Amino acid sequence: MTITNRHTHFQQLYTQDADPWKVRQRWYEQRKRSLLLACLPLQRYRRAFEPACGNGELTAALAHRAEYVLATDLSPEAVRLTQQRMQKEHPSDASRVTVRQQVVPQEWPDENPFDLIVISEMAYYLPEHEVANLRQRCLESLADNGTLVLCHWRWPFADRQLDSADIHAGFDGAPGMHRLMQHSEADLLLDIWSRNPSSVAQLEGLAP
Repeated sequence: MTITNRHTHFQQLYTQDADPWKVRQRWYEQRKRSLLLACLPLQRYRRAFEPACGNGELTAALAHRAEYVLATDLSPEAVRLTQQRMQKEHPSDASRVTVRQQVVPQEWPDENPFDLIVISEMAYYLPEHEVANLRQRCLESLADNGTLVLCHWRWPFADRQLDSADIHAGFDGAPGMHRLMQHSEADLLLDIWSRNPSSVAQLEGLAP
């Protein structure tokens, strides 16, 4: 998919249906969010970045774990839906969440560094050179003790450009990054890396 094609595709999807993948209703999606959030090594983060925020379901959850969240999407309608959700359903968190249209990785936020970057269900839409750019951008804007999350659907679908396992493998072994965990099942692949190799137990002084 070219950038123009992606923009048109997702704009049409969100214009026709505010929840095209039923991320609010499906147990698969609810479970995946809970799994991702439970696997984060820190209870609280200062600055989180979520590109491809869609209709804001994960954005709202991240707002409970971070002091500030930047959520972006290339679809203006997705941006509108996320802004609306935060204002109407999570008004106490809305002031700490910025939502705007942005084409990632070509356009990258200036608010970095981030101590949490979540790449969820987006990288497989990108061609290989854009995924390489995404990886570099993430590494350049991640804080010293930052956490990087990748979470992707594993099954084939029409718009897929790259295999999810190949995408995650491309992020593995990046200089200065340590993989804290990997969860792999038939449906999804979840990886978490950090610049800090300490486990949760080590961070809390429970292990040497």
